[in-house]
Amino acid sequence: MSLKNIILSIFKKVRQFFELILVTILIYMILLIPDVFLFIGNLNQYTWIRLVLNIIGGGLVAYFGYRYLVKQADVVFERLNSKKVGMSVIIFVITWLFLTFGLPAIFGHNPLPGSNQHAIDTIFNHLTNWWTLLLFSFNIVVIGPIVEEVYFRGIMFEEAKPLGRIVQILWPTLMFALVHSPSTLEQWTTYLTAGGVLMTVRVVTKKLQYSIMFHSLHNLVALLS
Repeated sequence: MSLKNIILSIFKKVRQFFELILVTILIYMILLIPDVFLFIGNLNQYTWIRLVLNIIGGGLVAYFGYRYLVKQADVVFERLNSKKVGMSVIIFVITWLFLTFGLPAIFGHNPLPGSNQHAIDTIFNHLTNWWTLLLFSFNIVVIGPIVEEVYFRGIMFEEAKPLGRIVQILWPTLMFALVHSPSTLEQWTTYLTAGGVLMTVRVVTKKLQYSIMFHSLHNLVALLS
């Protein structure tokens, strides 16, 4: 390969990386849209309306992300495969055991919740009616996982493809951890582990539906614990 071709190849990779950064920033801004209804003003006022608007906003974000993604690749749904479901469940159990017992054993204590988890806990503690609890739980267990999987393991994963398999796998995993606002080594370990496992399910099954199911189950268990 000539020097000119090498330089052109480097410039091409740099351009693709900057394009990925721009896509990442855009995704981060899009993911903030549903939360505007929850974090602006006093949460105690019009709580159920805020939660409904949050769900609608999340649903629209998921829908348009899905529509964009299916134009890029056929990676979202297939007829349920029992082997893939079983494998996902086994991976979930191993991950839950590691996060529940492994991390405290490694660090000597349970990891303190990050600012993202603290915000969720704050909202949850403000909810006193069963219907607001149900709406919030639906958002956490259903809407949230769909949105995050479509954008991180879906769109961002596909947009990173030109930069090679390593970047394609590591970049969405790192950004997934970053968007959950970890501030300690324990929190980084927790979110990188969760993101890495979700990416493993996505790559092995080749379909987002299994990582969505995994993510939903993880959030449900976390909500009930």
